[in-house]
Amino acid sequence: MSTIKGFWQHTNGRIYAIESDTFGNIIGGVGPLDPNDLRDLDDYEYKGAIVGWIQDAVAQRKLHRINSAFYRSSL
Repeated sequence: MSTIKGFWQHTNGRIYAIESDTFGNIIGGVGPLDPNDLRDLDDYEYKGAIVGWIQDAVAQRKLHRINSAFYRSSL
C-alpha cells in the first residue's frame, strides 16, 4: 500500500508527522516532534493511537501541512 507522509503544525506550534493513504485517510501519526531535530519522514514509527486526535484537530482547522525544508531554514 502506498502512503503519503508529511509534517503538520498545530496552532499551538507543535509539529507532528502524519501518514495517510492515497485517498487522504489518516492512518498514523507521531509527535509532538522537536522542531530543531526533524528527521526524514521515513525514519518515524507512525502509530494509530493518535489518529482520532489528529482527525479532530484537522476538522477544527488546528493542524496544517508545513514544508519542513522551509521551516528548518526559518529557525
